[in-house]
Amino acid sequence: MSEYVIKVGKKGELYTPKKLRIKMHMKPGNEFIAVVKGDEVLLKRRKTMSDILDESAVATVTVSEMRKERSLLEKKLADR
Repeated sequence: MSEYVIKVGKKGELYTPKKLRIKMHMKPGNEFIAVVKGDEVLLKRRKTMSDILDESAVATVTVSEMRKERSLLEKKLADR
């Protein structure tokens, strides 16, 4: 586990050390989720669509199952 000192600016900006930005692959525009537990804050990098697509699949779907789901979705949209 690593610890870093993060400074807070006048308008509430968080200034992170370069080593932390490199380790967490922080780039301008990245989003993080802050989880508050008592007096602690845990920052988790928010997954992008690209991150999700790079992950291993957790299920497999056949073409016929996809067609069936698409048909059901089309009916639901048409009923709106």
